[in-house]
Amino acid sequence: MNKKYYILAFSILVLFTGVTYSQDLTQQGLALLQKKDYEGAAAVLRRAVETSPRSEKANAYFGEALLYLGKLDSAEIFLKKAVDLNNEYAEAYALLGDLYVQKKDIPSAIENYKLASKYDNKNIGYVLKLGDAQLQADSLDAAMASFVKATTIQEKNPRAIEGIGDVYLKQNIYSAAIDKYNEALTYDSLNVPLRLKLANTYMKNGDGANAYEQFVKASNLDPNNADAQLQAGELLYINRHYSEAIPFLQKYHELKPGDQKELLHLGIALFRSGRFHDAIETFKNYLKVEPNSIDVKKALAAAYHFEKNYEDSYKVYSSIPFDSLDAKDLVRFGLDANSIPQRDTSTVIKAWSRAVQLDTTSQLSEIEYLLGTVLFGAKDYTAAIAHFQRRLTFEPNDVAALLNMGLCYFIIQDYSHAISALRKVTELKPQNLQGQLWLARAYIYADSLEQAKDVYQNVIRVAINDTTGDHSQDLNEAYRQTALYQIITGSKLQKDRPEEAKRFYSDALPNLMTALRYDPKEPKTHALLAQDYALLGKIDDACKEIKIVLRVDPRNEQMLKLQKSLGCE
Repeated sequence: MNKKYYILAFSILVLFTGVTYSQDLTQQGLALLQKKDYEGAAAVLRRAVETSPRSEKANAYFGEALLYLGKLDSAEIFLKKAVDLNNEYAEAYALLGDLYVQKKDIPSAIENYKLASKYDNKNIGYVLKLGDAQLQADSLDAAMASFVKATTIQEKNPRAIEGIGDVYLKQNIYSAAIDKYNEALTYDSLNVPLRLKLANTYMKNGDGANAYEQFVKASNLDPNNADAQLQAGELLYINRHYSEAIPFLQKYHELKPGDQKELLHLGIALFRSGRFHDAIETFKNYLKVEPNSIDVKKALAAAYHFEKNYEDSYKVYSSIPFDSLDAKDLVRFGLDANSIPQRDTSTVIKAWSRAVQLDTTSQLSEIEYLLGTVLFGAKDYTAAIAHFQRRLTFEPNDVAALLNMGLCYFIIQDYSHAISALRKVTELKPQNLQGQLWLARAYIYADSLEQAKDVYQNVIRVAINDTTGDHSQDLNEAYRQTALYQIITGSKLQKDRPEEAKRFYSDALPNLMTALRYDPKEPKTHALLAQDYALLGKIDDACKEIKIVLRVDPRNEQMLKLQKSLGCE
């Protein structure tokens, strides 16, 4: 009998000792969990489960440790076992909810969070997790109900108030979301992620000033929080507030120097803010890591260009495959090639010709004009005319394009088109002296002497009234050519109306004298004066003028013949 009692007592003692040992292991594992030593906790709690496989806490805590170690399938087994052992175990249901969130099985997460809050309806954490999961599933009415319920448990809970704001944000009711986020911050003013969320919502609501204020507060609260700096900088960058984005992106780059994407964004923000020197250094640093990035090379070349460092811009553009350059790149490349000390005219023509092919809109009409001037300088007059014409399709009253086109036509001896272009110049801008001069010359070569004479009168009027420069040569030409018209007209009348012819010769004389006043040494004027004197019968005066011309041009055949016919000594 005593032996039976002894055996029973021993069995009870062994069982009690085993349970106590399991409880000790469970408490040790929980302590390690709280210290975030998940490996250690898992090792201890595994022994606790092996010792007491029906311990709901041992299974739940072991599942929690596995969850934090990322072993989701194994964690699910032990957490489910915990709720099988105790179907009202709220904490285990909440952990299962966390697990399903990680697995992106949001419906299962919602189901377990509901059970957790059902069996522990005063636990605000479970209600908040339920609201977050419902929000993630776009069950906005349910999420709103959960967050409101959380405020009944704890009225001033900032996360519950923030959750209500999140629902409003999902509904694009920005003003209501902003109100709730600000309210939440009154109870949790150090919450940097919430401030960033508030800033982002201000941005969406079109309130850049308040958004910027929140970004500054967030970065000041945690200046070494790389994520805070990144979010602030990126939100400002995306919304094209480049100047404001720069300090955040710079700070982020200091904290995370290896992030090439954000280094590029910093360079672009500096570029867009007109800080070209800083942008250049940033792009160069980027290219040290990714030397073959065409987009960054183009950005670097553009930064050099806008800093007026045309040589380096030209070098960088030259290193980029030509077909990779867009119209804007090509415009800048051409300007660089046109601005360097050893001007690269062939590259200017090649770049701008391609640019205007890629963009045929009015955007590049100015380049059409500039390309025309370069081709003019290269003596490719026909090609130059084509580009001046394209410029004029967009800007039909561009005086410079009309003038240069008229000159091209003049040079290739297409005088009718030259006259048409130059006449429009003088109509649009009567005070344009070059337009008047070249129009008069075109009329002369077109044998329209009377029209030329009339235009030369305009030249005289414009030149005399223009005090901005020395127009002596122009005035000499205008008076001389007017006299030439008078002499030729007189010659035509000489046979039938000699007296009238003499009057034209006499009228030419003062014009020639005036021409000499503006340029006393001009041999053409002296030669014409010699002829006029001869026609007027003033032989001695004619001979004097012939000598003046022959001193400068001894082989002037016209003067030699006139000298011989007049019998000059």
